Amino acid sequence: MRILASLGLMATAIIYVSPAAAEDGPTIEFYGTLLPFFESVGTSGATSSLGFQTGTSLLSTDGHTGINHERRFRMTSGTSNLGFRGDLPIAGDAFKLIWQVESPAPIDGEGPSNWAARNSHLGFTGFWGSLVYGNWDTPMRWASVTSVNPIKGGYTGDLTGIIGTPGHSIPAWNADELFRAAYQVTTNPVGFFRHEANSVQYWSPTVAGFSLRMMYAANEHRVAGIPGNEQAVNPYVVSGSLGFDYEWLRIRYSAELHKDLFGTRIFGTAPALDLLPNGSLQPRSSTDVGHLGLIAVTLNRDTDYATRLVGVGDYLSYHTDVGPNALGLVNEFSRPAFYALAQQSFGNHDIWVAYGQASEGSCAYTGGQACLTAGIGAAYPSAGYMYEFAQSAGIYALGYYLINDVSARYVPFPMLDSRKNSVDGLPNIAETSAGSDTFGIGIGFVYSFSAKLLGGGGEAKPTKPPEVKPAPAEKPAPPPPVEEKAPAADEEAPADTSEEAPSKVDLEEDAPAEGEAPAE
Repeated sequence: MRILASLGLMATAIIYVSPAAAEDGPTIEFYGTLLPFFESVGTSGATSSLGFQTGTSLLSTDGHTGINHERRFRMTSGTSNLGFRGDLPIAGDAFKLIWQVESPAPIDGEGPSNWAARNSHLGFTGFWGSLVYGNWDTPMRWASVTSVNPIKGGYTGDLTGIIGTPGHSIPAWNADELFRAAYQVTTNPVGFFRHEANSVQYWSPTVAGFSLRMMYAANEHRVAGIPGNEQAVNPYVVSGSLGFDYEWLRIRYSAELHKDLFGTRIFGTAPALDLLPNGSLQPRSSTDVGHLGLIAVTLNRDTDYATRLVGVGDYLSYHTDVGPNALGLVNEFSRPAFYALAQQSFGNHDIWVAYGQASEGSCAYTGGQACLTAGIGAAYPSAGYMYEFAQSAGIYALGYYLINDVSARYVPFPMLDSRKNSVDGLPNIAETSAGSDTFGIGIGFVYSFSAKLLGGGGEAKPTKPPEVKPAPAEKPAPPPPVEEKAPAADEEAPADTSEEAPSKVDLEEDAPAEGEAPAE
């Protein structure tokens, strides 16, 4: 509630800025997207260890619990958000200050609500591109999130059930309260659908259809370690994407590097000091890399019957350097995956079907022994329908079915509660059992809005309060009437010349131009 109250106070302050301030050139815009989704969801088919022998080196036989999530109703809010953004011309369009402050809007009443915890930045833009500091989607995430989903935002049942995650009961999103590239803080070291704090980004202008995004998330949380006891870590993230757009065609390629986030710790290989043959200690380091490619084609795009076809593929790899005497550790894992979506529009109606597939991939042990990945792939069909009341508002129905192989643990986001936390007052623990399949079906609403509160250069000014005119001066009383002779019977009485109220009062003023709400 505090964050919503703060948003309200800021909006009030901005709306009542003086008209003189509007003439100086800055623009300020209030925007948001709301995505509540109510569904019935549960899991089935979890693999039990009874009479089962695991075929993968990444999960023990005892790790196959056979526990399913009972079907339940739940509400999620996806990437619902509220925000402010604007610019300040410094040298016309050649050099502008740009800013944005965006916060989660968990209208289901749960989830993070930190101020500026979503895409927020301050920077400069011009004909040369844009340079921003802040907390923003990585270019790898941006490459897919703005091009795939039929609904304007991230939601339960979208591509992240397969894309951007290696499975193993960890989602693609790094949904921490603090989005830091730091081993000690982040609870998701493996996801490649990321939002990074402490980041510097450059976005190029579009030239001949080509555009570029680059990002560096600073190693602000580097630690020196304790000699002989704790290793030093130097965590940071580098990401980039190259795009091409031409009318009906969109192509994206993106690559991302995670340094010292230790994605292999989900297999038990975490930071440590390894003993070398000469008796010294060697710290471990990790290098995790993701590649993503996307192609989208839109047919009949200028009609009410547009057809959109999208294909996405990613390849994720995780590697940790360990000492030569550290044997029997999983220090490598990689896997490819793909996701395809077809969407057809019929005026205000949209239908879509999608299918994703993650392969079993490969892994490696230190010491050269065989590492097995049998049974850790997954399939992911889904379908949806949406009716748009307007371009910015609609209602949709969605069903998805995430089918895990016998030892796989891919999960949609958010994950389902599995067991009670051992610490009172903390949220339940969310996880999924090996081999369990998640099926969900529900109905959601979507609404995006944008309102310019202050326009630059006098083009769009704050709405003025209604003008209060002073009451008319009281007129002196008229002289007493002079008695006149009644007109003759054939003489017409004088017409009534009193002023009539107008039949229509036009109170409409020029409204500020409406901007476009941000794509998620």
